[in-house]
Amino acid sequence: MKRGSYIIDMTTGEPEITRKISDKLKEKNINFLDAPVSGGPKGAHQGNIAVMVGGTESQFVKIKPIMDDISSNIFYAGKIGSGHSIKAGNNLLNLICRMATFEVISLLVKDGVDPKKAVEIIQKSSGRNYATEITLPDNILSGKMVQGFSTGLMKKDAGVATKIADSNNVEIPLGKLSQELLKNTIDEFGENADMSNVALTYEKLTGAKIRP
Repeated sequence: MKRGSYIIDMTTGEPEITRKISDKLKEKNINFLDAPVSGGPKGAHQGNIAVMVGGTESQFVKIKPIMDDISSNIFYAGKIGSGHSIKAGNNLLNLICRMATFEVISLLVKDGVDPKKAVEIIQKSSGRNYATEITLPDNILSGKMVQGFSTGLMKKDAGVATKIADSNNVEIPLGKLSQELLKNTIDEFGENADMSNVALTYEKLTGAKIRP
C-alpha cells in the first residue's frame, strides 16, 4: 500500500491486537483505525447504525466524510482500539439486558401476565431496553424467531469483553453469568443458531411460554 494510506477495520476485534496492528502499520506510514458497528440489520438498512471509530482525532476528521456515506451516526470513540472496546462492552451489555429481560418476562408469564402487555408497558417504563424495544416485539412475540445475529457471534463479542476485563483486573459477575446462560443455548442449538433461541432456553428453564 502507498504511504499515507488508510485502513479502516469495521469488524469486531480485540483492542490489544488492534493497537499492535496500528503500531506495525505506523512504521510503514499507514493509518489504521478501528470502526466497528452496532445497531443490527434494521440500523444498517435505515442508514443509522452506530459506527464507533478509534484512532487519532486528525485521522477521524480525515475519514469522517467517507463514513458519513455509511451512516448518520458516526462517533469518535477515542484512541486506537477504543471502538473495539466500546463494541465489546456494548454487546456484553446487550447480552446482560437480554437475559435479565427474558428472566423477568418469564416470571410475569408464570404469574399470569400477557407477555405482549408486559413488554408494551415496560417499554414505556424505567426497565426498557433493546430487548423490550426490538428483540421481543419484532422477533420473539411475533413468532419470527429471526434476529439476524448468531449465538456464536455473541459468544465471541462477550469473550472479547471478558478479555478486556481480565487484562484490567475488573470483575464482571453479571457478564460471566450471562455468558454461562448463553452457553446453555449454544449447547442445545449450536453457535449458528439465531440469538432469538435464548428465549427457548428461558422457556425450558422456567416453564413459561413466551412465544405465541
